[in-house]
Amino acid sequence: MKIYGVLALTALTGSAFAVDIVAANFYANTPFAPANGLNTVIRDSGAPRTAQILINQNQLGGLLPGDRITGMAFRLYNGAVSTYTGATWTSYDIRLGESVAPSLATATFATNFVGGSTLVQTGGLTMTGFTSGASGAVPNAWQDTINFGTPHIYTGGHLLVEIRHTGSNIINPANTFAEAVATTGVGYGTDYRSFTAAGDTATVGAQAAFTMTKLVYTPVPEPATMAVLGLGVVALMRRRRKA
Repeated sequence: MKIYGVLALTALTGSAFAVDIVAANFYANTPFAPANGLNTVIRDSGAPRTAQILINQNQLGGLLPGDRITGMAFRLYNGAVSTYTGATWTSYDIRLGESVAPSLATATFATNFVGGSTLVQTGGLTMTGFTSGASGAVPNAWQDTINFGTPHIYTGGHLLVEIRHTGSNIINPANTFAEAVATTGVGYGTDYRSFTAAGDTATVGAQAAFTMTKLVYTPVPEPATMAVLGLGVVALMRRRRKA
């Protein structure tokens, strides 16, 4: 009886299993062909970069307003010839916020956010590396998730991920690019889009290939579900008193 009560109380407090979303959806399990990569998000020593990743609401699966986006990840593209063994950035900032529709985005970074944004990662960051070796129709594995220090509470609409970093402490092995979808990819420009620039303080960039992105979020129980769980807890407590 105590076990069931603890489970019900855990659910009542809003705890839930994490859920993954992959954008661009069309290439979640079958990489863009021919193999395509972009190393903006994992650039090395002396290569600070800015990147914006715009994701249409239709790519966000079951993500609902109130859900908490808690992390993200990338993976190497199928043309990689070596394993990326990890690196540390002294400054790697990530912001999430509502976006204009990808089709309406411009190369001016500030105009692509709608309203405010959440600084979900700031300061130093270490990526433990990526495994290469996949080819053809099989994508490489996702790297370890970048867990956000501050979750972003999704408010609805399209989503914008902005990354600004100062370059890492290593020189990348040859061809260690993150998997990306070229501008000719299915849905590019409407379902997803990207702009990048040299430097970590850039205000204007240029359209670029879209870096495949995995987002991790935690659903927030709906009010009706919370009410049912609450009744379940009450019933369990009554039964416990009678025992």
